[in-house]
Amino acid sequence: MDAHGCRVAAQWSRLYPTGMLRRLLLLVSLFGGAWLLVPLEAQQPAPYRILLSNDDGVRAPGLAAVAEALQALGEVTIVAPSEGQSGKGHAIVTVEPIFRDDLVLPNGLSAIGLSATPATTVNVAIRNILPARPDLVVSGINRGYNLAFSAYLSGTVGAAREGAMHGVPAIAASLAERGAPGDYAAAAQEILVIARRVKASGLDPLTFLNVNVPARPEAGYRGIRVTSQAMLRGGTESFAETKHPSGRSIYWNQYQENADAPEGTDIWAVNNGYVSVTPMTIGEFDERGQRRIADWFR
Repeated sequence: MDAHGCRVAAQWSRLYPTGMLRRLLLLVSLFGGAWLLVPLEAQQPAPYRILLSNDDGVRAPGLAAVAEALQALGEVTIVAPSEGQSGKGHAIVTVEPIFRDDLVLPNGLSAIGLSATPATTVNVAIRNILPARPDLVVSGINRGYNLAFSAYLSGTVGAAREGAMHGVPAIAASLAERGAPGDYAAAAQEILVIARRVKASGLDPLTFLNVNVPARPEAGYRGIRVTSQAMLRGGTESFAETKHPSGRSIYWNQYQENADAPEGTDIWAVNNGYVSVTPMTIGEFDERGQRRIADWFR
């Protein structure tokens, strides 16, 4: 024993008689080792629980790709619309019955399909299906960007927003329409990187991330850019008109991703090979407008 150890032992001897010291050490030993009596599963930290949904439908390849990637981060539960629900925004199911189908995806992962919109699917999953509140909601990977004003129309974004409304950090993830099927796996790895950051740092209440991934360049993505939401439409929309045999007109939506926007916006980022991460907040209340309009009624 060194000099310091001798001094400590002497101090303990003065404070506690030998018998008392032995009893104290015995108690410390008993309580210090009490954790050994706890079942092994109770000693393990709770898993990081991820709820995965989308708007392309439970069998969509983008959902399967990100589900595989997120296995490295935590426990993934897939609850998604049974069929495609693109463009449904934050629509909800009110009077129609919601049917559940339990299935196994081609990659071997278990999943649940609900006959509901994306937002309602997340709502039902959190309230009725999951045993505990998830730690993260991920929606996607959607086929087709959800940039700029398109975020308001997107069922993918609606599902993430619904998660945030429940107080759960959430990510909406989308890939360029022209992305190759193999781009889903690469995009899923980018979502995994972002999800790791969310797990480590969290998000502010009532916020979520809108992530858009370009088609993978030959040299790979140029990096991740935190961007603003471009204040314009994310592409060109038109309607082709045809005639039904009955003589009624039919209008078919035609949409192309081809917008330009200033540097620092989500559109600029994907056009230049970056993964765009746009923080979004829930609520459209205009505080400045409130003050101005209040003067009308004074």
